[in-house]
Amino acid sequence: MLRRRYEVVAVVRDDAEVVKTVEALKPELLLLGLSLPCRTGFDILRALKSGTSAVRVVVVAIPLGKRLVDTAFRLGASAFVPKDADVAELRKALKEVLAGRRYRSPLLREPTHERSAQDRPGFGRLTPRQRDIVRLIGQGFHTEDIAGKLGISVHTVSFHRKNIRRELGFDGNGSLLHFAILAELSEGPRCAFDGRFACLDAGANLASAERP
Repeated sequence: MLRRRYEVVAVVRDDAEVVKTVEALKPELLLLGLSLPCRTGFDILRALKSGTSAVRVVVVAIPLGKRLVDTAFRLGASAFVPKDADVAELRKALKEVLAGRRYRSPLLREPTHERSAQDRPGFGRLTPRQRDIVRLIGQGFHTEDIAGKLGISVHTVSFHRKNIRRELGFDGNGSLLHFAILAELSEGPRCAFDGRFACLDAGANLASAERP
């Protein structure tokens, strides 16, 4: 949809390669999702912010509350566009960002009341182990990483994830990931649980640069 006005220099399907690709190709723009297979978009934003790249990041994601949107901007995003926005608005966002301005979609309406993730029915019934798993999911760790950090098997983590989804009323991993991100944000920056491990400091869908 953007190729008529922009040169797409890379489409990155392995989210672990996003930062490396940005550093290698030095694009002007990066269109970034927040729910990636192994990491979260927040992890990528943190890594880009702490690095030397000057790429401008346009987050294209489902907005699940003001806290999530504000965090994306705080971590260095230049724009936030909902996934259901039309192409015209996305192009407008890219134009504003390339002109050095930030863009916040008018579709991002302010909620009258934004519940904490922990207020969701069922969260209080999660075991301490399940809550640890939710926090790690929110930090961008996938099943194998969680198993290694908690000293349990991959099968056990998968079993817990299934029970967590059932307890919280989710029908898929995407909903659980969004919830886990919000749960992590609502607790503030927790970079260690009981001193056992540190949070991830490194997590797009499309990098593009304007045609000359």
